[in-house]
Amino acid sequence: MVAEEQPLKVVGGMTHGVRPCAVPRTGSGVELVGRRAELTRLKAALSVVSAGRAGTVLLSGDAGVGKSRLLTELVQHARSVGTISLTGRCLDVDAAGLPYLPFVEALGQLTSAQRALAGQRPVLARLVPGLAAVERLDENDSAMAQLRLFDSVVGLLTDLAAEAPVLLAIEDLHWADASTRDLVLFLVSRLDSQRIQVVCTLRTEDLHRRHPLRPLLGELSRLSTVETIELAPFDLAHSVEFISALTDNVLPADTVHKIANRSEGNPFFCEELAAAYGDGDGVPSGLAELLLSRVERLSPAARRVVRAISVGSRKVTHSSLHAVCEMADDALEEALREAVQHNVLVAFKGGYTFRHALLREAVYGDLLPGERVRLHAGYANVVTSPASLAYHSLRCHDLPRALAASVTAAHHAAKMYAPGEKLRLVEQALELWTAVPDPAEVSGTTEVSLLRIASTAASAIGEVDRSIEFARSAVAKADETDDPELSAITRHQLATALFVPEKVSAEIEKLVNQAWDLVRDRPPTMARAKILALRAREWVWAWDDDLDIDELRAYAQEAIENARTVGADSVEVDGLVTLAVFAEWTGHTEEAIQVGRTAAERAMSIGAFGVELRAHKNTAITLATAGRLDEAIKLSEFICVRAAEIGLPWGPTSVDARFGLVYFRYYTGDWAGSLAASAVSGVPTSVWAKVTAPSLLVLAAQGEHARLDHLVTELERHTDDPLTTAITHMGQAESALWRGHPHQAVDHIEASFDDLAKLARPAAVDAVLAACIGIWALADIATQARRKGDTAACAQALARGQALVDRMASHRPRHWIARKLYEDNHPGIVMFGHQLAAEMHRLQGTDTADHWQQSVRSATDFPYGEAYARWRWATVLLATGGREEAAQQVVTAHEIASRLGATPLRDAVAALARRGRIPLPGVAEEPPDTELTPRELAVVELAATGMTNREIGTQLYISQKTASVHLSRAMAKLGAANRAEVVSIAHDLGLLS
Repeated sequence: MVAEEQPLKVVGGMTHGVRPCAVPRTGSGVELVGRRAELTRLKAALSVVSAGRAGTVLLSGDAGVGKSRLLTELVQHARSVGTISLTGRCLDVDAAGLPYLPFVEALGQLTSAQRALAGQRPVLARLVPGLAAVERLDENDSAMAQLRLFDSVVGLLTDLAAEAPVLLAIEDLHWADASTRDLVLFLVSRLDSQRIQVVCTLRTEDLHRRHPLRPLLGELSRLSTVETIELAPFDLAHSVEFISALTDNVLPADTVHKIANRSEGNPFFCEELAAAYGDGDGVPSGLAELLLSRVERLSPAARRVVRAISVGSRKVTHSSLHAVCEMADDALEEALREAVQHNVLVAFKGGYTFRHALLREAVYGDLLPGERVRLHAGYANVVTSPASLAYHSLRCHDLPRALAASVTAAHHAAKMYAPGEKLRLVEQALELWTAVPDPAEVSGTTEVSLLRIASTAASAIGEVDRSIEFARSAVAKADETDDPELSAITRHQLATALFVPEKVSAEIEKLVNQAWDLVRDRPPTMARAKILALRAREWVWAWDDDLDIDELRAYAQEAIENARTVGADSVEVDGLVTLAVFAEWTGHTEEAIQVGRTAAERAMSIGAFGVELRAHKNTAITLATAGRLDEAIKLSEFICVRAAEIGLPWGPTSVDARFGLVYFRYYTGDWAGSLAASAVSGVPTSVWAKVTAPSLLVLAAQGEHARLDHLVTELERHTDDPLTTAITHMGQAESALWRGHPHQAVDHIEASFDDLAKLARPAAVDAVLAACIGIWALADIATQARRKGDTAACAQALARGQALVDRMASHRPRHWIARKLYEDNHPGIVMFGHQLAAEMHRLQGTDTADHWQQSVRSATDFPYGEAYARWRWATVLLATGGREEAAQQVVTAHEIASRLGATPLRDAVAALARRGRIPLPGVAEEPPDTELTPRELAVVELAATGMTNREIGTQLYISQKTASVHLSRAMAKLGAANRAEVVSIAHDLGLLS
């Protein structure tokens, strides 16, 4: 009979017998303590899911705080009410590096009927052992393949949820591999009305600043369906209750309180302290000693087995353990039985695992160096997984085998559509490369090949800088070989990796020229065709005056011919897309549109989805540039739908299309549609930021200042992309203008130009829009300065305005064809250009009705700009005696602003109408009351000096709120829309000296 079965005697407050205090394993009889509120919340969340609303709960807390026990209770409850419950656990990445392990474990629990349902999606064979052979997919298209896998997982869970509610429980998310993290985000972001509840546990103390889980948590935190429950340590009362329950109330009260105090409320520490207590030696002082104290009470044979298991993965099979320990069957089984009965190990079907991950870590850390190497070598001889073989071989210093296994495991990760694991394993192989004799022979590959694979994998997971560095290293290594094509294609890859706006373009040009020199005189090959196709797109990095369009067209045509010769269909179609661009540039708009559409259709027919989307996007740009915004909007909408259909809903092209939608709808006055296009969730932060930034222009125009401020805070926290931050500053600037803070607006516009200067390519449309807003603000400042006779302030405003115009000019397309195309035809540049000219005259005090009339004429496709220009036009007309014509402009401007929901502009137009005695349809005419009280006049006088409401209150010995009330009353009486305008009107009326 084993010791645990003997009765426990308590004498004088100390336990006597052959063992320490018998503490039952968590969840094996001890009632739940101190977590009733959290369990109630989890059950409530599950009931909401059962009613048809999906949800996710992140259950966080320190190691040992009781997350697993609480999750066990939830799973038991879920199963009792008929919920399909699937559970999986993540591993420490150093232990095995197996992608999607928690999903493999969870889907392995499917019933035979559920497996049949999974079999309808062949790609799931990669996650469900024993399923029919997976369909063959292009392993080189890892992004597409991974999305197909992700879609299948979501589809299967959705199908299961149609039969019964589904609970997917994932433990230890802090150890999740990159692919598991991606799949979790994909799944959670797509949950809506499915009856699916996802619960993930994670250790909070492991999440250091650079922990890879932090970005995922940031993404999840923005989803309305995600709830976080953080488990705090027990208070003293709950710790005492828990320890008493663990020990069947056999320990004296002072001992229980001592253990409770030492545990600091951690349930696992409570268990371990209680279990280690009673041997007369007291409680171990350090955590490692605490964790190991229980192991040290085992027999030597049991300790030997426990140490061996600590070297294996989380779960070690009996057969593997038998081979590693080299013990007789009877001895091994007896040692295992002892460890299980002492609650050090837990038996599962086919193997064993530690009762708690912390215990395994402590045992592993206590191994002697030689012992650790020997055990890893034993596992290396029996494991079958390439990733496990690579891990154990590396730890036992068998570097050749570790290298070969790392390469093999990387290929397996590629087949599993796990680019994160693929990158980690390839990096591991690269680190081993110089330490292994004849590494190419051992691994069956080359260092250049590994570097290229690493660059591609890094790009696939969004690690742009790492992708560039790997590609750069590949170029250097390729140059050490006598293979011109290899040197050329590695330069092609590096140049492509550098295709991001903030990168300096000179290096791209140098790389492309070098690559071309290497293949120029060679016969047609795939590499030569790709380099020609890339060379034909020189405008991307070199918008110079000497850009030879005819030469670039010839490159594209030659690329097409080379591609046809070698059967590179996707390169051929890509060349056609480039030819469409040149057709547009030379004024053949219809030809460009037709070629683009033809190329898109052909790309779709051959499965070249990236080329297809590029063709559609370029065609949409052509349509927009030609002023056909309605068609551009429809095509952009189609791109978003099509990208989702082919499994690339948030690829670069579809994100660009959605970004364009936000802008296009803003221009055309479909502001609800613009905001709807920007309202994305469950996407990477960079995507969210890019499509959110232009929506700030809509919010500023609507006067939704609080909502704008909230989004700005989120954008500042989550992105430093130059274009995104530049557009953010533009939205802030217009918001500041409508709030009566022109100086703040100018600061924002200058910051916007600072960001635009970081881009490698000119941003002509964004630059002219920024300049318009900036000159608008400076014109307001100069107008007020002239009224006060402040010539210095007026001169300063003029100087800053000219500086903004000069900075805008630096973003003009440098090639004459591009300048002609954009400056003469682009509706945005033309319209904003006329507005800018009128604003410059207003800044100088020389604007006339003709200036604003021309601005109105150019804004036919931009109703907001039209209404703004009519307001300014009417202002000039009223000042010069043209009241009748001014009335027409005021009425039209008010109607447009009201229809758009442009509240600040509408109010400004209405204020102008009141001052000019112009009746507005549907607006009750109120006789103006321009009689300001002495206090109101005093407040306006101080506001004219630039004081804030707080400063005005201090000066007049009144509260800030009272100052604000007086200023608001003065604005209402004078028909002003903001504080800057009330000062201006007061000057006009002679109320201010």
